[in-house]
Amino acid sequence: MAGVGARRYAANLMSARLSIILPVLNEAEGIVQALERLQEMRRRGAEVIVVDGGSSDETAGFARPLADCVITAARGRGRR
Repeated sequence: MAGVGARRYAANLMSARLSIILPVLNEAEGIVQALERLQEMRRRGAEVIVVDGGSSDETAGFARPLADCVITAARGRGRR
């Protein structure tokens, strides 16, 4: 099933005019509402990318059905 998502993402990437990138960390309670509000933008050709900074909750799982791509970074990577 991951292959289907990757192909869909690649097809959207080629036709997207706008990319919306949401960096998140432990936002399971609010991510669904935020992504639902962006659905009209997706219908107009925008792509929505969620970058999860290593959440310890279910943020990435809630985001996957509503975003074009979810990137999960290892916790603790980044600013030092």
